Parts: sequence; structure tokens; C-alpha cells
Amino acid sequence: MISIIANGFQLFMNYIVAIIVAIVLALALKLPLLPEKPIRFSWTKSALFPTPVFAIGILAIFYSLNVFWIYNGLLIAIIVGLFSAIFVKYLFDYVFPNPQGGSK
Repeated sequence: MISIIANGFQLFMNYIVAIIVAIVLALALKLPLLPEKPIRFSWTKSALFPTPVFAIGILAIFYSLNVFWIYNGLLIAIIVGLFSAIFVKYLFDYVFPNPQGGSK
């Protein structure tokens, strides 16, 4: 078992690394930084949403299963960040299609 208190800062830094990697790769893959206006009714993908949300969620699943691999989870944070950006760019529309009557 891992002691969250002892490694809390390390886990926090791994989450930050996963978010930064996901956003940077999403921008490199030509995703817009923000969705189109009005943001509230937009279904477009962007670098700030849902890319880091997927990175945080997948990394949380790994950490809850006590999968840290090597470097205390830093390498898995980088891999999850890469995977989440690629997933949002290429597979997001197939897994989560737009709602009926929504704008594209």
C-alpha cells in the first residue's frame, strides 16, 4: 500500500505533469486552446477541455489501483498525458458522438 500522506506532493506533481503534457501535445496536434463561442453551448474539442480532464481521470484510476510503475508514477503520468491528447484528437468523436441537434 502507498501512504498518500508521505507521497502527496509527488502525486500532485504527477497530476500537474500529466495536465501539462496533455495540453502541450493537444496544442501540437492543432486542437484549439478554447472551444468556439459561446463556450457553454459548444461541443467542439479543445486543449483545455476535455483533454486534461481525461488525463486526470485516467491517472487517478491508475493511482487508485496502486499502479505507479517507475519513477514513482512520473513516467505513467507522461504516458497518460500523451494518450489523453491523442484520444481526444482522434477518437473522442467516435466514443462520445455529438448529441442530436447539437452544433458541430
